[in-house]
Amino acid sequence: MHYIKNYIDFKSYKLVISIAIPMIISNISTPLLGIIDTSIIGRISIEQIGAIAIGSSFLSFLYFCFSFFRMGTTGLIAQARGINDINAIHSIIKSNFFLAFLISIICIPIIFLLKDFLLSIYTSDSLIIYHASSYINIRIFGAPATFINFVIFGFLLGSKKPWDLLKLVLFINLLNIILDIYLGLYLNMQLKGIAYGTLISEYLGTMLGLYYIKKFLPSEDITNKTKQIKNNIISIIKSNMNLFIRTALILTSILMFTAIGSRLGNTILAANAILIMLQMFISYSLDGFAQAAEVLVGNEYSKKNKDKIIKITIASGIISFIFALIYFLLFFVFINNILTLMTSIESVISEIQKYTIWIIISPLISFLSFHMDGVFIGANKTKIMRNTVIISFIIFIISLYIFVPIYENHGLWFSFLLFLFFRGILLLYKFNKIYKFS
Repeated sequence: MHYIKNYIDFKSYKLVISIAIPMIISNISTPLLGIIDTSIIGRISIEQIGAIAIGSSFLSFLYFCFSFFRMGTTGLIAQARGINDINAIHSIIKSNFFLAFLISIICIPIIFLLKDFLLSIYTSDSLIIYHASSYINIRIFGAPATFINFVIFGFLLGSKKPWDLLKLVLFINLLNIILDIYLGLYLNMQLKGIAYGTLISEYLGTMLGLYYIKKFLPSEDITNKTKQIKNNIISIIKSNMNLFIRTALILTSILMFTAIGSRLGNTILAANAILIMLQMFISYSLDGFAQAAEVLVGNEYSKKNKDKIIKITIASGIISFIFALIYFLLFFVFINNILTLMTSIESVISEIQKYTIWIIISPLISFLSFHMDGVFIGANKTKIMRNTVIISFIIFIISLYIFVPIYENHGLWFSFLLFLFFRGILLLYKFNKIYKFS
């Protein structure tokens, strides 16, 4: 308690909240989009609910393996801003844009080649595979826009422009919602309409994002800087490989969660799809405080300001816990009302109600993992993040092996929350490594 009192700083709370508020609004718009998509399909068929769950998880695995473009850009830009290194900022932007576009183009044919095999791992239901394949065939062409948007988001956040980022994300998601309703329901294109709505909104969002950051882009001809860009790309790949491994393991856990759930039956697959959507709502909203920590810790890390880093970490952690407690209470009281908004299929609602305890307690168990991720991203301590996720993933696998055969879907949810818990607690244990400045 004496330690905490020494580092309580109300200015830090104000800084965290000023960045977190627009980021929370921005972040929760993404799972709200997923909830709306699920609500549209939830009135059509169980198979299409499952297909969206599988198709979205499939593409999330691909895209978020490369979300280091967002996280890495935020941390590096925040540190460069902390010491006002304009040349470094220009270098980061150019190199990340080039690499993001190149990798996205490479990913498209690879996914087409592996798609059928990977879908067969999820489920043996031919109708679900058909719908999921149709969804992926459309969405995959949005990869370049998605990867470039990662860099744009990271730059705006690292530059302490959360309100610009909020406007950009809201534009993309509101447009997506409008197109999904118009194409999916009004034109009766169903799942394909939702996929096209997402594709169109991603590219229009990229155009708006480039407009937002154009004044920060270097004016010199990039083609004259080929050697410099090559060196920067090699450096970025090395520094972000840890984030790639960390993110791949996190998304592998989600893929395994969905795949194992699908083996327990189509109704459980649909029920878990809706519950995991609520889990994404929790994680995206609590990520607002983590992202505030990314920026503020990054600024102070480049100045080697230990005391300020501790104050920011405590402030963002306490606020994150308070919001986790609020979500716990909201889900405890209103969970059944929320479920009826998401689907009208009685068999799915009945199945979900068996497992609502896990989503109710999830905010209190998982908030620390999101918060500490932000702290370590800001300090660019990606090796520690990689190692703690590896340990947590091993615990997750062991838990699945022990508890799923006995408790089935309850064992699946227990294992998943155990994974989130250990991610947070292991990073907290390693917090003192933050002060080893480099």
